[in-house]
Order: sequence, then C-alpha cells, then structure tokens
Amino acid sequence: MSAADKKMNYRDVVQPNYRHVGKYTPRIDAKDIVTGHATYLDDFNVPGQLYGKTLRSPYPHAKILSIDATKAEALPGVRAVVTYKNAPEQWGLGLPVHRHLLEDEVWCVGDVVALVAADTLEIAEEALDLIDVEYKKLPAVFNAEDALKEGAPQLYKRFPGNHVDNGIKYFQPDGPWWQIRRGDPEAAFAECAYVAEDRVEFDKMPSPAAPETPSAIAKWTGGTDYTLWASSQSSHILKLMAEGRIDHSNFDVRTFNVGGSYGNKQSLMTTVLSACMLSRVTSKPVKVVMTKEEQLTCYEVRLGSIMNAKIGITKDGIVNAIKGKWLVDTGSIADSIQGQVGVGLGEAQLVCAKCANWDMDSEIAVTNRQAAGIVRGYGGQELNSCLERLMATAMKEGNLNPLDVFKKNYVAPGDRFQWRDGRWWQSRSSMFFPEAMQGAADRFDWDKKWVGWNKPYWVSPDGKKARGVGMGVIGNADINEDNTECICRIIPDLVGKPRASKTVIEMDVTESGMGTRSNVVKQVAEILNVPVETVYITDPGSKYNPSNYGLCGSRGTITTGKAATLAAMECKQKALELAATHFHRSIDQMETKDYMVYVRDTPELMVPMFKLCDKELSICGYGKHLELFNIPSCIAVFVDVEVDLETGRQRLLHIGAGTDIGQILDPKAVEMQLHGGIGSACVDTASMEECLQDPITGRLVTASMLEYKMRTFNEFPTYDAYVMESQIDSYVFKALGIGEVSGAALGGAVLMAISNATGKDIKTYPATPGVILSALGKA
Repeated sequence: MSAADKKMNYRDVVQPNYRHVGKYTPRIDAKDIVTGHATYLDDFNVPGQLYGKTLRSPYPHAKILSIDATKAEALPGVRAVVTYKNAPEQWGLGLPVHRHLLEDEVWCVGDVVALVAADTLEIAEEALDLIDVEYKKLPAVFNAEDALKEGAPQLYKRFPGNHVDNGIKYFQPDGPWWQIRRGDPEAAFAECAYVAEDRVEFDKMPSPAAPETPSAIAKWTGGTDYTLWASSQSSHILKLMAEGRIDHSNFDVRTFNVGGSYGNKQSLMTTVLSACMLSRVTSKPVKVVMTKEEQLTCYEVRLGSIMNAKIGITKDGIVNAIKGKWLVDTGSIADSIQGQVGVGLGEAQLVCAKCANWDMDSEIAVTNRQAAGIVRGYGGQELNSCLERLMATAMKEGNLNPLDVFKKNYVAPGDRFQWRDGRWWQSRSSMFFPEAMQGAADRFDWDKKWVGWNKPYWVSPDGKKARGVGMGVIGNADINEDNTECICRIIPDLVGKPRASKTVIEMDVTESGMGTRSNVVKQVAEILNVPVETVYITDPGSKYNPSNYGLCGSRGTITTGKAATLAAMECKQKALELAATHFHRSIDQMETKDYMVYVRDTPELMVPMFKLCDKELSICGYGKHLELFNIPSCIAVFVDVEVDLETGRQRLLHIGAGTDIGQILDPKAVEMQLHGGIGSACVDTASMEECLQDPITGRLVTASMLEYKMRTFNEFPTYDAYVMESQIDSYVFKALGIGEVSGAALGGAVLMAISNATGKDIKTYPATPGVILSALGKA
C-alpha cells in the first residue's frame, strides 16, 4: 500500500464528519478585501490629527554636538519639533532597556534624531530639511564577531563588551536559559561514526518586506491615558510593551486588518513611541506612517546568525553529539531577543530530539546595524538554517540519505526537550511525522532524484545546467504558547420575525492575513451547530475584549480555538440544561441545531433558545487556554533547483511538503498558509534576499523594492503538499498551527539542492550567482 493510500484510508477512518470544520467556508472579511472596503490603518484618520515624520541619522554611530530646530519650528503648519533637548520625558527602548527614544547619540543609520508634527505630511517633510544638526562621527561596528572583540567600540553602558544579557526573566521565570548542556559531548563524539566541524553564516539580516509599512496613530487623552491605532498584529503585545516603556501609562490599543506582518509588526515600539511623544507635546492625535524606504532601511530585520559547531552522527544515522556556539547579531536595539534565542535552541532540539549530548552556547551582541527582531518566525529559522547545513556536512561524511536521518531524529511522543522558558517538556504531538515526511518524499519522487551528496540528478546535454534536490525539517512548540480567554454569548433577537438568535464571540483577534478570525467563527458555529453567518466576532482591541496574546508563534489555531470552543461549549451546556428543565428530561437527551433545542429521540419536542433565556438576556459562556509547550508541530520540505553553471543563476522548480496538521479547519486556509511560506518565510533568504550595507558609510544600499531582491508571484514554483490529519490531542478539534513553519526549513533545503546541483558545498546565505560562481571557481 502506498503512502498516499495510507493517508486516504487514515482520513476515511478517523476524520469526523463535521458541519463546518474541515470544509471550505468563505472568509468573513473576503468580500471587503476584494472590493477594497477592508479598513487598514492608512485608510483610517482621526479628526484633528497631525502628521508625524522623523529626522534620521546619516551615520551609523555619532554624537550630536548641536541641533537647531528654529527654522523648522517657524515653518507655517508645524506644530512641534521634538529632540533630546526638549522631550518632556525619556522613554526607553529595548528589553532590558538600554537606551532612549531620543538621545544626544545615535547608533545606526536611520536612528531617530528629531520628530516633527505638522498639519500636513508635506509640511512635516519640508520641516525635516530645515533642522540643522552637527554630528561627531564615532567608531562603528557592523557584525557580532567584531563587536565582541576586545577593544571594539562600546555602544551601551548597559551591555559591557556589547554583550547582551543572557536570558531574561519574562521568558525564563526560573532563571536565565541560553544554553543546551547535558550529557558528555566529547565522549559521545568518540562513539560517532561521522563527525563534522564547520562554520555556517546566516547573517545578511534580510527584511520582512511586509506589503503594508509599520504605522500608528497616537492620541494622548490626558494624564496617563493614550488611545492607539496601529498596524500591529497583536493589540495585547503592543499594550504590554508600550506600557512598559511609558511609566504609569494606560493604553487603549485598537487594530485593523494588517497588510502582512510576518511576525514583524507587533510592538512597533519606535514608531509607536514617536507618535505618542508628538501627541503628548501637541495634545493632538498624530499619525506616523513609515515609507517603504524607511521600512527597508530603518525598521527591524532578521537576526544575524553565525554558527561554529561540531556534530557527530552514529553509523545508523542518529545525531549523538552537538557542540558549538550560536552568535547572534541583534543590531542597534536588543528587544526581548533572549526569547527568540530560547525558541531557536528549542527548535534545534526538536530536529535533533534523539541527541543526548549537547554543549550548545549562544551569545547576543549589539552592533551599529539597524535593529533586528522578529521576522517571519521567532528565532528558530535562523539557527535551523545553520544547524541543518552542519548536519548535511556530517551526513555527507557517511553518505547518509537526509530523509532517513530526519525521520529518525525528529521529536516523537515521549521525547523530552527544553523550550524558551528553560523548563523541560515532554512531547505529546503526532507519532506520524515520519510517515508525513515519507509521504511527501514519495510524491516528490525523492528516491529517484536523490543520487547522493553533491551530485546532480540531471545535467543538460550541453553541460551548462544541472539540477539537484534538497530537503529540510523544522517544527515549533510555540503553537500552544501564552494564555488566552474568550466570552461567547447567544443573544436572543428581541423583535425579529421569525424570532431567532445570534452568537457574539468577544475575543481580541487581529486579522493579519491568516484567516484566524474566520476560523474562530467557524469553530464556534460547529460547537453550537448553527449557521456560520449567524456568528459574529468583536472588533480587535485591548480595552473591552478579554485577554489574547495575539497571533505569534503560530499560536492562533490552538489558543484561540481552545478558548473559543470552551466558551461555546459552556453556552451550549447552559442551553441544554435550560431545555432539560423545560421538557422535564435529562440533559443527555437534549441536542441543539440552528438555535433550537430538541429532545433527541423525540425531535418534534423542540424550543427556540430565545425562549429559554431570561427576558432580554443572553446565554453566556467563558473559556480559556493556559500556556503549554508540549505539542510541537512539524513540516518537511523538499526542493528541486536548477542552476545555470555558466551564470550562477538558480531557478526553483518545485516544492514538496509533508506535515501532520491534526484536523484541518479549512482546506483553502491551509493551502494559503503552506503557499504563503514560499514568499513570507525563508526560501529566498537562501538565494537572493539580503540587506546590503556599504562597509564605509554603514548605509544600506537595498533601500527600495528595486534593489531589495525577493521572489515575485509570477516566479513561484509548483507546490505539492502531503497533509495528514491524525487528530492530535490539542483541543476539541484536534488541530495544530502550521503557518510560521510552513516555509521555515526551505533555506537549508535550497542550499542543499544548490550544492547537489553544482557539486560544491554552499554554506553561505544567500547563494547568489556570485557565491555560486565563486564556489565553481568562475568568479
């Protein structure tokens, strides 16, 4: 029986027959999006608002000797110019805080020098040119290795030697955790059949490049109160971070549709604090919208990563020992970077779950590059992209098939690992991850295309082009992270004809493209057995909704799903209890459909829910999810790459993927998430995406979408996914989140494929034509 047959038989036997779940349902925001009626922050304005702009540093590190805003302040229409000299308060940046929003020193090209608020955007931009600044250039450092050397320029007093604190209490309540240390790696290396030691760099710090730029409107309403509208994917995180920066503040955060975030638009601290500062000074609402150039050159980029490590594999393909250091470049601001490092170390353990011997250290450095942070994932992709290239070096020593190695080593139920909180967790995720990998490999024709390490499976007759294949695996235990709560209300129509009911979900869920709001609605409709179109969800925002950490770490599926379904189940239970009393029957004889409650064996005995409610009141339910890290996800990816051996250009021909997603909530949403990983995750960081910096001026030369290279839609390869639904015990609908990891292993897979096509080991991200030609000796 083929893997595909097994898949179909498995689904036929196990998958429940739901009314809504598992079936395609048009998204609740679909019509507004395609007709242009969906509201994004750029569409929204507040009466009387001003427009804010930022004067930015032309130098990577400098002291401000003098700053004169007199001419700018005199320009008609300018309401305020704020510098370090006249700022009413000093608001900190970073976690731990190590600098302020406005100081007499700047630490990267594009750093904040002055803020302007004006009646129009044009006036604000004109005012920037009228501010006179005299700088004294200071020594700068542009990579983590140089920053940590003795005698390197020191950036912050808070970080002696430019070394960022190891661990942080917010993420590791039991104490700092930044190392995986257990077993005896040195003794274990002696037992390994294949040992490789290497260096892999993933340090070009690519941009998130979300279509919508970071933006915010801040309104200081007096005292400690602020109202904030922002293009954030999480109003809760934004409120948490903002109130942590502005002492004794109280934020009412409101969000809209987000035009792509990729994890990158959550706290938006510099943008948000700039808008708040201008509103505080002018007592007016102020709108700050980054330009695309600012987004590319001044906003957060991906962490820079360098891995120097040694890895040992046994004769039968088990990773038995790992020793090394992960060096992280966080740029000019370190903002809770320790959590990302913790997740990266955790994800490494998922891929090498059978390894009992570890000595993996990490070190974070600040540099004079733009700030790095959360980009298309939370720290795991950077380390995984390096780790899997190192694994490839060791697998090559033993001529091991990577499919076999990844299947044997990936985390399985019962395996233990440490996650970002530093605590030990035991996996209770799917036992079918190896089967999903094999099923995807079969559909990809892996066995036919894999002909060995650094060997192309096809070469053109003229010898100018060659094709190779590669694969990678990644997963994430963050899909179950952070607490979430929900209130569900069945509301009776008061005067409707015919009298009926509707359901309102009170939950803080921002729509940033994944369809999470629609999936929450669908799941509640399934629990209550009512039409989807009668279920509504409240607008996102922090003031009135119950707490929800937001859509990060692919947590939305389980966390919002669990809280919402538990709230709906409590609603349903109350309706059944009321109906049981009404009919003088036991609760287990009651059932619901379309806001009617009936006796199961006597369906003609039924009563509308609105008649069961107290007069004009609702039936209410409450549900919550509490944080766990014991259900990791998994995806294996396979790529087929063609390389032009004369020009170094490479073309991605096909992607295959295999995963066990538990229950599919909506097949088209899953397809969208998997395909979205091509453009928003990691694939092009292996071949073209990089922030190129002038080594002398420190300025980025990739300042527009012409210079910054990434794949366009017409260049997407064909894609085929093998998706299993093994009903993983996550919550009532047995689903897992897959979005963040959907393309996260593609970087390593592409480099493996290019190496096989060219016959040369490629270990530099991205493998541009220049890198490939250099490896071929043709540069």
